[in-house]
Amino acid sequence: IILMLFFDIILPLVLYYVLKNYMLEVWALTISGVPPFLVVIYGLITKRRIDILGALIIMGFIVTGIVASLKRDARIQLLRESAVTGTIGLVFLISLLPIKIGSSQIRPMSYYFARDMQTGGSFGSSSKKNKDVTNDINERWERLWNDNAVFRRGYRVLTALWGVGFVLEAPIRIIIIFKAPTVERAFFWTNIVTYSWLGVMI
Repeated sequence: IILMLFFDIILPLVLYYVLKNYMLEVWALTISGVPPFLVVIYGLITKRRIDILGALIIMGFIVTGIVASLKRDARIQLLRESAVTGTIGLVFLISLLPIKIGSSQIRPMSYYFARDMQTGGSFGSSSKKNKDVTNDINERWERLWNDNAVFRRGYRVLTALWGVGFVLEAPIRIIIIFKAPTVERAFFWTNIVTYSWLGVMI
């Protein structure tokens, strides 16, 4: 869990604050999205699974790359986070709908997020023993989902709260981006808003 949070959240922040002293802020913001991208690729290659937190953050990397190629404006780059958090909110809300993929019905996004946190996401050990533990955890969560109505209701409510929160967070971030006196302050305060909300929900 610590490694997952380090690569998905802490390292991108550190990279931005270091690199912005040596290059355009636009590219510092773009490069700061690389670690979560690598985490997702690592998980796909070594475990054939997608780290949920990394997958959500990777959307920011993709949007950043597109925007960076269109306009070299750091404030426009920061808007990519608002687009991403808004999109994440919609994904959370959509996951509450009774949608089936093949023979399986999708679960609320917070269910997958919490399960990944317990198994270590992409950084869970690949040893046979730990694979067995991960499989046991997945099977236990599946049983709880199928047999426990309170468990299902809890994750549906949590997913709804996250979804609404992320959707509402986007306009707040946009206001900060265009009202802050400097890009650095805008970057700092928009991240404070995001991670404060994550801290409250976690």
